[in-house]
Amino acid sequence: MWRMRGGASLGTVVLAVAVALVVSACGAGKKEAAGSSAAGSAGAKAFKDAGCGGCHTLAAAGTRGTVGPNLDQLKPDAARVERQVRDGGNGMPSFASKLSDEKIRLLASFVATWAGPAGIKRITFKPNDQKIEGCGTDPSCFVQAFGNLGYDEGPKAALDRLQQMEATNTVVRGNCHPIAHMIGAGALLRYKGSVAKAFAAGNATCGAGYYHGLLQWKLAGVKANQVAAVARSACNDPEIKANAFNYYQCVHGLGHGLMLYTAYNLPQALHLCHQLQSDSDQTSCTGGVFMENLSSSFGLRSKWLNDKNLIYPCNIVSEDDKLYCYLLVSSRILPAVKWNWRKAADWCRRSEPGWVDTCFQSYGRDVSGVARQGADGIRRICRLAGSGEKECIFGGVRDIVNNNLNDLAAKRLCETVRHAFRSYCFQGIGSILSAAYQTPPERRSACARFATDADLADCVRG
Repeated sequence: MWRMRGGASLGTVVLAVAVALVVSACGAGKKEAAGSSAAGSAGAKAFKDAGCGGCHTLAAAGTRGTVGPNLDQLKPDAARVERQVRDGGNGMPSFASKLSDEKIRLLASFVATWAGPAGIKRITFKPNDQKIEGCGTDPSCFVQAFGNLGYDEGPKAALDRLQQMEATNTVVRGNCHPIAHMIGAGALLRYKGSVAKAFAAGNATCGAGYYHGLLQWKLAGVKANQVAAVARSACNDPEIKANAFNYYQCVHGLGHGLMLYTAYNLPQALHLCHQLQSDSDQTSCTGGVFMENLSSSFGLRSKWLNDKNLIYPCNIVSEDDKLYCYLLVSSRILPAVKWNWRKAADWCRRSEPGWVDTCFQSYGRDVSGVARQGADGIRRICRLAGSGEKECIFGGVRDIVNNNLNDLAAKRLCETVRHAFRSYCFQGIGSILSAAYQTPPERRSACARFATDADLADCVRG
């Protein structure tokens, strides 16, 4: 439940539905709508003078830019707009030296007041007649078309189609996670904002992007002083809590949604996670935050990454937040060292005291992804981890089971690793099954699919 699906392809497309407020010096937008009280305001003039319309769609200003997010869909509040305009980030320069404080305030107020159709706050996806068959090689078209399918025929039909096309269509494969996000948006609208009903109808295709998208769109347009309360209530439904897997994915998805809501402000997103009710909820939520920080759903670059220190930000966050950061950190390290497994292992050994093993578990998760959950490939690559081989095996087998609770490749891996690692490997299987099955008899029965005798005991103990 901590699998990370991504790759360089996510960074190749800038989607108009991206949640982070990406505004750049794109030039002036189209002529503002004449005769509108919005278009004639001082805030509208500041919006036009800054060239915002060249990047953003905002109906009240008569602009149709697609480089940054559609503001009518995003509906950011004034504080969020003002912060982004002042600070920049995620592909956007700071306008603090280009616009006066007064103009920034007017611009922010204008966007917050006029963005989006009246009355639409949280469910901001707008279905249209775009079909998958007409998309060709256009990623943004696939995103909208799959969202339409999720709305019209339900998320199962859309996710099944996505899974089929991912195997044959390179454009869909390279953008499957953001596509799954938009299926979540369509489903949320279909079920009139009910996260519980939408969760029950979905699945974890494409790195659980559907679940993340649900929470992303649930938070869209929520006022800053209400977002913590909405986050606390979003997963607090008996239908979701009845299924441990769905509940975990919901709370984890909140982390993604909060990171997107805050425009990739990692400290703020973590702070909102810590306003959830239980310690386990808070930890699961931070996992979504760190995953989104490392691999943006929309190909954006977070400022909470450091090219010279590949462990960052794990070594600067609070102790309570380190677990999931280190469980994902190899997905930051490996692309930076061009997938040199030995160099990546050296970086893991530079982790803070007490967190080296966790880094190697993350390393094993990525090994499993590269090996497509194959036992032979995982064993072979984990040997390159040297002193981290045992934890690599543990992380790899967890990823196999997380990806498919019935995949017997996990059993084959544990039966063929070095004898010294066998017990720990079967414990790794059990550690994932324990989150998916609630009662001891259910967990023992699940473990029995993978192990017998002493191996079964290790699985149950895990």
